[in-house]
Amino acid sequence: MDENSNPRTCHRRDCDEPAAFVVLERYQEETGHGAVEAEAVLCRTHTAEEHPTNLDGVYADYVFRVEPLPEATATDRAE
Repeated sequence: MDENSNPRTCHRRDCDEPAAFVVLERYQEETGHGAVEAEAVLCRTHTAEEHPTNLDGVYADYVFRVEPLPEATATDRAE
C-alpha cells in the first residue's frame, strides 16, 4: 500500500484528524538492555502537547525529534 495515497490519521485515541508530524523518542530501556524507540504520527494539536517523557533513559544516542510528514508538508503548500 502506498502511504501517500492513504493519508494517516493521528495516533491519539479518539482523534480522527490527519497526522501532520512524526514524533520519535529513542531512550535507554529501564533494565539497561538496549535502546527503545517510540514513534507516533500525530495531528498538529497533539504534536504541540508532546515533550520528552523518558529523560531517565537519556544516553549518548538519545533522540527526541519532531518532523513533518511529507504528505502534510505538500498539503500545507497547496492551501
